[in-house]
Amino acid sequence: MTFEHLEEKEAVEIASLIERNGFAFYSILAEKAEDKTVKAAFKKLAQDEKKHMKVLEKKYYPEAGFGQVITDEEIAIEDYISRVADPKIFTEEIDVEKLIHLINNTKKAVMLAIHTEKYAAEYFEGMAKKASTKEGAAMYRELAGEEREHVKVLEGVLKSI
Repeated sequence: MTFEHLEEKEAVEIASLIERNGFAFYSILAEKAEDKTVKAAFKKLAQDEKKHMKVLEKKYYPEAGFGQVITDEEIAIEDYISRVADPKIFTEEIDVEKLIHLINNTKKAVMLAIHTEKYAAEYFEGMAKKASTKEGAAMYRELAGEEREHVKVLEGVLKSI
């Protein structure tokens, strides 16, 4: 079923940015981590983000009407998102490499990641409550659940360092 409302399309675009930036963030942290447990956790999170990107591309992109050719509507949605979305949840194209340089130790990186994942979960839960369709609400709840799982993994990493 094709999403008929901007909010569902917006969620797909925001989710895609979150997952893409999260993948880059966790991949770089995995490369830089010296502790094997921390490295493994970051690698798993990067793999999860990559898997989520594939799910979004296969399942939600067609439903949201996103295709290979960028349409005027997609450009309008991207513009809308850039004006209203909170950048604290990786919803903008960011220079992840530059961000990593600002974080001078693993503990800070994990704490930032926990904050980001919690905020993303809260954001998607809030959007689920506001969704005008059952499909949109279900999609937001699913995304929130994925983010909460990442929080648990990261809290475990934080305890180990």
